[in-house]
Amino acid sequence: MDTRAYNALYRPARLTPPPRRTAVELLATGLWVLTMTSLAWLGFLVGMTALWCVAEGAPVGGFLLRCSAGLCGGAAVLVAVRLAPGVRRMSADMRSLLLAALACPLPLVLAIATWFAAQ
Repeated sequence: MDTRAYNALYRPARLTPPPRRTAVELLATGLWVLTMTSLAWLGFLVGMTALWCVAEGAPVGGFLLRCSAGLCGGAAVLVAVRLAPGVRRMSADMRSLLLAALACPLPLVLAIATWFAAQ
């Protein structure tokens, strides 16, 4: 057997260093964490409101339909931006930062407003 082939097949694996995180990736991760946290809070509020309405006997369908329509509309906008030709040519970290910057402000402002309105 050729020694190069033997070494390629049976030598111990070479450990490669983990890729370095750039500032853009860290910023995008931070924005996505803020977005997901605020969406979780808003989802909790919608769920509790729907539960209270059901317990009270009030109709809930229109409220849940408006909330889900808003969520689907926001997701559709993000998908449309993601599939735009200019965005598709961006690097993955810049594309993630752009989408996070578009997704973050509205849910974050709504979550902060509901938090302070409840107090």
